[in-house]
Amino acid sequence: MPSSGVLGGKSPGPGIDTRSLPEGYGTTMAALLPRDPNWMFLYWEITPSVKAGLAREHGADIFEKSRPVARVYDASLPEGDDPKYFDTPIMLEAGNWYVHVQEGGRAYCCELGLLPPDGGFVGIVKSNACALPPGHVSGAMDEKWMSVSPDFDRLLQLSGVEYIGKGSGEVAKSLAQRWEMLRSVFSRAASWGVSSLSSRAALKAPAKDFRLAADCEIILYGATEPDAFVTVSGRKVPLNPDGTFSMRFALPDGAVDLPVSAMSEDETERREITISVARSTDGTANAAAVKAAAGENTDGGRTR
Repeated sequence: MPSSGVLGGKSPGPGIDTRSLPEGYGTTMAALLPRDPNWMFLYWEITPSVKAGLAREHGADIFEKSRPVARVYDASLPEGDDPKYFDTPIMLEAGNWYVHVQEGGRAYCCELGLLPPDGGFVGIVKSNACALPPGHVSGAMDEKWMSVSPDFDRLLQLSGVEYIGKGSGEVAKSLAQRWEMLRSVFSRAASWGVSSLSSRAALKAPAKDFRLAADCEIILYGATEPDAFVTVSGRKVPLNPDGTFSMRFALPDGAVDLPVSAMSEDETERREITISVARSTDGTANAAAVKAAAGENTDGGRTR
């Protein structure tokens, strides 16, 4: 059934502590805010003591016989230049006003004041400077972006990005697939090499075409509580739902330290493990030893 809007036969009223915002805060001030390229919002407060001081200085009827205005200054001009301004009629009792300017993309400030009948300007309070956005399309051109080359994609794969967030089982499966691909490639190369051995005397590949490439990588994996915070070398590592994690790194020559840290969700417990790995690569080729192992002398003759 439709609600009557009454709880327990009585309409709830506002609480005792429910109060509206005060009309003022006891401080004479003015603030200027940007709205769009051609409009600004000005609000202010003038305390009774300031009004009384103006009445004593300029006469008790200064507010009745003068026109209240907001004097808008161009704050973009360098210091020392003659100030440029214009006056916008306002009502001091309103407490706020929208101010229109003809030119956007510049900075302005406002000063509340009075224009007496005999001329002059009686300033009351000055606002902050306000920068407006330009009202036209920017002439700045975007930088030319570099196109991603296939080499970058290859480097990204070698960095191990595909293994981030995978468990040890997924890593093992990916490595097995890669091994099968490499084995199929080398099996074709081996079959070509066996058939060539029988005719090596008739056809021998140039030495410069003989190549060898090898590299080494490291896979770090572990497990902790699913809600723990884990870092490796200071970088946060995402966890699988079961708390396992794994990362793959390229292994350069030299010593590499991989500090692994885990912190509990409530930050009361912390565990750390540092894994140190060292790699040394020798890429020196011994052509004489290779030829001797193949059954040839270094001078080109056949061994006995």
